[in-house]
Amino acid sequence: MYERRGKLRVTATIEGHASFPGINTDARCIVTNFSPVGACLSFAPGVTVPRMFELAIGQEPVASAVRVVWRREDLVGVAYTTARSQVPDVIPG
Repeated sequence: MYERRGKLRVTATIEGHASFPGINTDARCIVTNFSPVGACLSFAPGVTVPRMFELAIGQEPVASAVRVVWRREDLVGVAYTTARSQVPDVIPG
């Protein structure tokens, strides 16, 4: 199968927090994989995810702006609007 991603993604099960524009509360999600340029997120059924929002992964002190690039049932693929330099290309382990 042809791999379209330019960066290797790391499989994960990390809690994320999505801040949606115009809503005062965060929506929790599970980050199922991520890279310096994007992530796959799993939201609870019924959560309406806007096209653009802020995402913090794990204990990150600052959220990153993301945009939705694909949707499938309760999964959402996002791309960071700017590459995250603090995430290495390959995480050892």
